[in-house]
Amino acid sequence: MKIPCNVIRDLLPLYQDGVCSPESCQLVEAHMEECPQCRAEWERMRAPLATDHPQVEERTVAQAASSAWKRGRRQAFSKGFILAAVLVGVVCGLVALWAWCNRSPLEVTGQILETHVNSTTGDVAYVVYTPRRDQVGLLMEENTKVISFFDTYTDQAFRDGAIDDALHIYAELGSTAESISNRDGKKLPTYSARLVEIDAYQTPDPVLLEDGTQVEVWQKNGGVLYALPNGPELLDVHTPTPPAIGMAGLEDLEQLSQEAQENIIAYLEKHFQLYDELEELEAAYQSYLQAGSPASFSTCLVTQTFSPTVSSPKVIYFTTTLYAPSKYQEACTAFYKDTGELVDMEDLFTCTQEELGQVLLDEAGITDPTLRQEMEDAFEPDRLILSSDLLRVQYEAGSLPSQDATYSLSFDYDDTILERMHAWAVPDSQ
Repeated sequence: MKIPCNVIRDLLPLYQDGVCSPESCQLVEAHMEECPQCRAEWERMRAPLATDHPQVEERTVAQAASSAWKRGRRQAFSKGFILAAVLVGVVCGLVALWAWCNRSPLEVTGQILETHVNSTTGDVAYVVYTPRRDQVGLLMEENTKVISFFDTYTDQAFRDGAIDDALHIYAELGSTAESISNRDGKKLPTYSARLVEIDAYQTPDPVLLEDGTQVEVWQKNGGVLYALPNGPELLDVHTPTPPAIGMAGLEDLEQLSQEAQENIIAYLEKHFQLYDELEELEAAYQSYLQAGSPASFSTCLVTQTFSPTVSSPKVIYFTTTLYAPSKYQEACTAFYKDTGELVDMEDLFTCTQEELGQVLLDEAGITDPTLRQEMEDAFEPDRLILSSDLLRVQYEAGSLPSQDATYSLSFDYDDTILERMHAWAVPDSQ
């Protein structure tokens, strides 16, 4: 089958809001064509909310008021009062709607383009360039809280307007303020700042893409942001970090020796990353070109998580999950509980790699000769993912020539599987 349903359902809210990358959209749509359960969930999300308030035409209200007046002045007065109350409610609703539509934004992210310091009052304001290519004025106030994740850029220096380097910020906005003008003389919508976080700074060395396009590199707290000069942000990379062993929540994991924990962490720090950053940047740039305009493009994300999933009498299993512009991928890693040393996935089984591959394809009922041959050629134990109730084989997008998307096979731990696994490797729930 295709990508697991739980992954697709995690992506559905992003798909509904139109913020998935084109590749993720294709994966979701391809999955829903074959999966009635996920398609039903999508239809449920799209269904309009029912309302208990039917619409009332003004002509109907007027006719009702006229009829009430003819039945008596007292009743007419009561009906007229109710009608007036309804009209007042409608007017108040329209005023509230206008206020909501014209409210100031709650937050803004983007690059600092200009710094303005009023020589008379000392007021400090910044021009912020947002990912959607808008410019917004940001006014610092006495009670504005500034948080900097970098020692070089202090909160006080930012509050005083004493930083000239290119910075990327996140800000929570307060009330509207008197407009400031950018260097081109254009007046900008301007807001007071309640909170400002300095979350990235521009590094001096840009990256050149294959077609010669220059891309700015912004160092984030825990990641890297790539953006076109005076253009949109292409790729937001969340640098993966190994899990905090003591916070994993699995009793067996927390009981590991200090040596075992240190060995696991050391391995993860060295072999953790499943993607090539420049390849993902190229993929994000191609998505931007296909979008046709900055307004139609959403910044691509790279996120990778690594977490313990299940244990056996001798082994602890971890699953790595990667979401990136070019691919979705999962991988399983096993460690001996007593030492924390890596377990070769092939050593979990009593049979050869070739026999295991044939058995699994037979179990899955893969009879198409082309697809089966491709799976046989690409199969290796490192494609196996073990959880408490399933053994899965995952072929990431591109590994099978006849398949455009990620392809997975799932198996219960039946006798066919258990007969070919060492007892000490079988997950405890089995």
